[in-house]
Amino acid sequence: MNDEILYLWAQWGILNYDYYQIVLRYFGDLETAWRKITPSFLHEMGFKKEKAERMFKVRDYLDFATFRDGVDESGVRVFCVDDDYYPAPLKSIPNPPVFLFVRGVIPPLHKALGVVGTRLITSYGKYCVEVLTHDLVYNGFVIVSGLAMGIDAMAHCVTLKNRGVTVAVLGSGIDTVFPAAHSKMAEQIVEKGGAVISEYPLGTPPLAHHFPLRNRIISGLSRGVLVIEGGVKSGALITARYALEQGRDVFAVPHAITRHTLSGTNHIIRRGEAKLVESVQDILEEYEMQPAQQKSLFDFSDSEKEILALLADDGKSIDELASETPYNVARLSEVLIRLQFKRVVREIGQKWVLI
Repeated sequence: MNDEILYLWAQWGILNYDYYQIVLRYFGDLETAWRKITPSFLHEMGFKKEKAERMFKVRDYLDFATFRDGVDESGVRVFCVDDDYYPAPLKSIPNPPVFLFVRGVIPPLHKALGVVGTRLITSYGKYCVEVLTHDLVYNGFVIVSGLAMGIDAMAHCVTLKNRGVTVAVLGSGIDTVFPAAHSKMAEQIVEKGGAVISEYPLGTPPLAHHFPLRNRIISGLSRGVLVIEGGVKSGALITARYALEQGRDVFAVPHAITRHTLSGTNHIIRRGEAKLVESVQDILEEYEMQPAQQKSLFDFSDSEKEILALLADDGKSIDELASETPYNVARLSEVLIRLQFKRVVREIGQKWVLI
């Protein structure tokens, strides 16, 4: 298939995997289909008549030269599901995206893990993402997430901070990063050897119904999915359900029973749908991997981990920490300064809190 046909079909954006198979069976290839397809064929395929006619009006405005210049300038490549360069794990799911728009380089995915969770991240969630993502990166995992506020963004940030590789999957066109505040992060992901991916044509806005569908790509690219925080009906649990349907592993961090709005991880652990995770060792053991032995500048000592765990709720003053640990104020000050240097805590008023 030549680039013009590939780009035009991808930008037209009408083919899900089932439609793609119908078109190939009827026309033989996409080049022939582009020449011969009609609104009535789309209607017979399942489109409402009005939508089929509207989609052909959209097609009339597609211009290959303009599209090619746009993707070349922004470094975007387009892959079809039958291309050799299309990610093999994603190709194996029940409904893979027919076309992928990609910026950057899709890394090897044999150690890719999706990290997902709530947009309304708590201090406890921040602690879990910081520690677990750091340890996953340190053990060679590629981190896949959705660039959303909260858990997703922090997973990407921790990965980049620790010189890891990460992949962001968008629920909008690849040229329409959402939220816009994360555009710089998307650039950094590409610059540091990762990729930003979308199945949606250029210029597609971030519509609400795109994000649940986007989640199947996060799990599809990954060997497993780690859910850190999320409600029972959250997008994070939608990703977990996709992972189960795709035969991927699901891991979850338990949450406090007092936070009912974030009880989704407890729910899937209780139902036997997710493996309980208290440390990265639980994930490594599942995959029969040995932990990395080389020391890292970002390793946490036992005392640091103890303090971080105590700060996970809403932060504490140094006097509160002294009353809950065997350390005196001088020792606590030393530990807190080290954690501040590692950019995981900061002092606000009289309290120390997680960043």
